[in-house]
Amino acid sequence: MLQKRNNAAGACKSAGFTILELLVSIAVVSVLLVVLASVSGHVQKVYRSSMGKAEQFREARTAFEAITSRLAQAALNTYWDYDNPNNPTRYMRQSELRFQSGNAPALLGNTYPPSHAIFFQAPLGLTTNSTAYGGLDNLLNTWGYFIEFGDDSNIRPGFLDTSGVAKRPRFRLMELSLPTENLALPGNSTTSTWFSTAATDTSANRPAHMLAENIVLMVVWPRLSPKDDPAGTLLTGNYSYSTAPTGTKPQPIQEHQLPPTVLVTMVAIDEASAKRLAQANGTAAPALVDSSWFTDPLQYGDDLNNKLVPRLNQKGITYRIFNSTVPVRGAKWSAK
Repeated sequence: MLQKRNNAAGACKSAGFTILELLVSIAVVSVLLVVLASVSGHVQKVYRSSMGKAEQFREARTAFEAITSRLAQAALNTYWDYDNPNNPTRYMRQSELRFQSGNAPALLGNTYPPSHAIFFQAPLGLTTNSTAYGGLDNLLNTWGYFIEFGDDSNIRPGFLDTSGVAKRPRFRLMELSLPTENLALPGNSTTSTWFSTAATDTSANRPAHMLAENIVLMVVWPRLSPKDDPAGTLLTGNYSYSTAPTGTKPQPIQEHQLPPTVLVTMVAIDEASAKRLAQANGTAAPALVDSSWFTDPLQYGDDLNNKLVPRLNQKGITYRIFNSTVPVRGAKWSAK
């Protein structure tokens, strides 16, 4: 009987944990908790960073969708008429509306960064008198897109005291939108004042407003379909396109004709990269795009993939490239 009691007591004694075992277990659990906390913190940091980038590029994506949507609605209302009403010799295409795109510094002035710009008329229904004209959704407007660089002095809310706030030099995608009441039809004029005067207006009531920040490049390439024009150079050899009258006979294929399609490429960078560039360059525009790039459509792929992208990577810039071919619904293309 005594022997059995001793065996039972020994069994009970051996069923517990020693202090050493408890300390080891606590140490292992502590290490696991530290590892889990570190992993959780890293995941949260990556999540916040990803969400921040997603928010930044969401603005760029929204702007890109606005460009492609409105560009698709470009109108020209081309018709045929005598070349000279007093002494007619042939029919020629005519239109009071315009479509023009090309190198932004050439269209707007050398103070604008190397990029492209585009301006056109479209039935977008913008009016300053919604009471009288609010139901007329097809009213014509002059519209356009271009990139400028500068600080945010002119876009800060007037009711805020920002005297002690540092200025933010940034690239900004601008949208020109002229209501129907301010629509200036170019007619037979070959000048670009129908868009350049309004686009370069920097007054407090300027008709151009910021669509998105940190858009460093926009490329506009009017072209025929890839089937009809594999190289994409039949409509333009330098990306420029203008439907303005030239007075020459026979008419150039661009005159009074919308391009059937427009390839639009937009490059956006994130805010963290823009902030680093501002710290390094101050109020000067960072040299991200050379003026010699995107001047020849045959070099489009090389300019984008072998010149611009390596430069952005070399500078450690986070970027996103948006690209889309926009069919212009109002184009009634004729090769003659």
